[in-house]
Amino acid sequence: MHVNSIWWKSLCLMSGLLATMPAWAETALLVCPGTEATHYEPGVTQTPRPVVFTSEAVLGPCVGIPLGIVSATIQSEGQGNLSCSLGSTDSIIHIEWSDGTWSKAKGRTVLNARPAGELVIVLTARVVAGRFLGAEVVRTLTLLQTDLTACWTPEGVTDVAGVASLVLTSLL
Repeated sequence: MHVNSIWWKSLCLMSGLLATMPAWAETALLVCPGTEATHYEPGVTQTPRPVVFTSEAVLGPCVGIPLGIVSATIQSEGQGNLSCSLGSTDSIIHIEWSDGTWSKAKGRTVLNARPAGELVIVLTARVVAGRFLGAEVVRTLTLLQTDLTACWTPEGVTDVAGVASLVLTSLL
């Protein structure tokens, strides 16, 4: 057999093996509390309508494994039919970890309003790229709506902020 043929077959075999291996999958259990601010466009009203959202979060201190991650920042965006009472969105989450690595997760958000004016949002997602590939992400947000009458205006609620938490689980 020709040397180039052996080299080519070996290269193809190694490429196939590497393509099936998750690049950054690892065991992890992280809990990160923090704060988040979210913007809705158009504003959320009592009537369900298509809404796009963007948000930014600062999380820390993170506890759990791996030990080298102490904080994170998140930028997320999504869209869906929302009202002040209920709704859900598809979301993309970009996470920058304090050790310089990153994760991208995709998931679904369920929104639930509370009588005191806060929005309780729970998002479940899966990491689709970057570090912790395949890990499950659960984000819980309690975002305060300071203008309690905004839901009944044509402009609606455009900005909310409050406490956030992220739980990332990957058991290999």
